[in-house]
Amino acid sequence: MQFSIEVTPKTDVSELPQAVREVSITYLPGADYRDVVAQAVKLRQLGFDPIAHVPARSMRDRTHLSDYLAALRDQAQIRQVLIIGGSPDRPVGPFTSTLDLLETGLFDGLRVGIAGHPEGMPVLGDGECDRILDLKNQYARDTGTDMFVMTQWSLDVASVRAWLDRIESFNTLPIYLGIPGPTSPATLLKFAKLCGVKASLLGLRHQSARLGQLLTVQTPDYLIDGLSDRIDHFHIYTFGGVQRSRDWLATHPSKTLTPV
Repeated sequence: MQFSIEVTPKTDVSELPQAVREVSITYLPGADYRDVVAQAVKLRQLGFDPIAHVPARSMRDRTHLSDYLAALRDQAQIRQVLIIGGSPDRPVGPFTSTLDLLETGLFDGLRVGIAGHPEGMPVLGDGECDRILDLKNQYARDTGTDMFVMTQWSLDVASVRAWLDRIESFNTLPIYLGIPGPTSPATLLKFAKLCGVKASLLGLRHQSARLGQLLTVQTPDYLIDGLSDRIDHFHIYTFGGVQRSRDWLATHPSKTLTPV
């Protein structure tokens, strides 16, 4: 079993668990790509393998995208990225989707992550999400691109299993399944509303006492226990609690971690 973790450009990465190798870096709307590059450089210097986010709707033009990727390659020796649609607001440039990014040809030689949505998206139904994932699988097959799926986080084992069943007939890409690291129920509820994880939001509202105990006292073990027969890579969203996630990982020697 393997774990990766997500940070922001401002996260103190000196606190990251050394048993984790891959670290993704968020790129929020309005951010300066140089901050993402700087964080990638720090991670590389510490021996981690950074995965920089590339949001389609935040790229002003092809030059902006090209300069960002060149800086990642030259300064941080980046080997992989996560391409996402990004903010649902109006795009700042010509790119509206991850397929638009892929068609530029600027990602050649990189391992490319794409987003997965076990609980759907606020603006797209399950069927459309699955169709888009199928198209990206086809792209990987047609071009030989090394790709993987990194999903939104979820608290609901049943929803994840249902999604895995739906995509089983066409998905051949490795899956990094998103789970929340230890955090407060209030913080989790806030991010559930922002991220549009419908089943998890409903569960938090109707079973807040139970889930709160699981996530603050027992941590997300129930997710791993409920899905480890289908998933062997879990991606941790820390919501600002890197130290708590690090301490949680350190208490699980029975889990097989891949050290840096």
